[in-house]
Amino acid sequence: MRQLALGLLLTCLTSLSQGQSPPASRQEKRDDQVATIRVDTDLVLVDVKVTDRGDGRAVTGLRAEDFAVYEDGKQQPIALFSRNTVPLNVALVLDTSGSTQGEVSLIRKAAQRFLDELQPKDRVALVAFSQEIELLSDLTSERHKIESALDEIEPGSGTAFYDAMVVTVENVFKGVEGRKAVVVLTDGVDSIGHFSYPHLLTVIERSQASFYVLEMNTRAYTEARLLLDCADDRHFKLSRKQLKKYGEKFEPDSLWWLTKDYCQLSNAEKQRVTQKLYEVAHEELGEVAERTGGANYPVHELKDLARAYFRIAAELRTLYSIGYYPANERHDGQWRSLRVEVKARGLVARTKPGYRAPRD
Repeated sequence: MRQLALGLLLTCLTSLSQGQSPPASRQEKRDDQVATIRVDTDLVLVDVKVTDRGDGRAVTGLRAEDFAVYEDGKQQPIALFSRNTVPLNVALVLDTSGSTQGEVSLIRKAAQRFLDELQPKDRVALVAFSQEIELLSDLTSERHKIESALDEIEPGSGTAFYDAMVVTVENVFKGVEGRKAVVVLTDGVDSIGHFSYPHLLTVIERSQASFYVLEMNTRAYTEARLLLDCADDRHFKLSRKQLKKYGEKFEPDSLWWLTKDYCQLSNAEKQRVTQKLYEVAHEELGEVAERTGGANYPVHELKDLARAYFRIAAELRTLYSIGYYPANERHDGQWRSLRVEVKARGLVARTKPGYRAPRD
């Protein structure tokens, strides 16, 4: 197990360019049996889910000529097309902060169910985070290594959610080609760490990874602990980072949140701040999934976790991977809008709404 202390990580994080590997010769590949894709750094990879407009079922068996891809409104020639024969690289990320105490065994079993649903050649990495971030296993197709790593999960305190996502993208996926997905179990209420949400959003927009969120419902448990007297060893406490986030967003003209300690707040104030932080976290998790073409699955009770993992695995098995070299070759760091259409009537394509171009 490699425990990644945040202080060490922040010194080595690097910006992720739109591509993941050194430039290679530009090649067009349409062979559905290709297992390894060699592309240059300008290739844009898009995962697309196609469903029937009537009953919402996943549609398989389509070909490259059934799709049209548009960037900033201009159609782009398709250079790569795959029907799920290219192995998937998955980062399985687990929030092990205080709100999951007592549920670690259930989380392990649900994660194992997810592993069982993946294809043999798919590679998985395991990351656990609370106040600290632990890379328990690098990307591997050897399931026993992931299973052993799952046994090492232990609950902690604090939630370095933003930092964990940045670390996952910039370390687990560094230099990795092909299809990438992050499957994260969390309530999304960030409480500690260096990075902010705007920075996280910029990183994931460049990553070409799809984010699937299993959003835990921890508010009742957390709020009960937050309302305990601060002299009680069981109490939770909102961090200075959380109070600052609340204040800047909801009470920018009042500066109490810069100096006032959480234990000085009334119960009504504690409930108000907590409610707003959970609302913001829900909005952010939805945006992370939407901006990357993934999905957000609410988990009201952890006993529902296995079912949610099953749905995500099923969706990953029915995705099409489409790649193109954009006509706009500028490396200006600007946002490019994406649209994928299916030519057959009655079918709907879902993908990420765009990506951020690399910057030289």
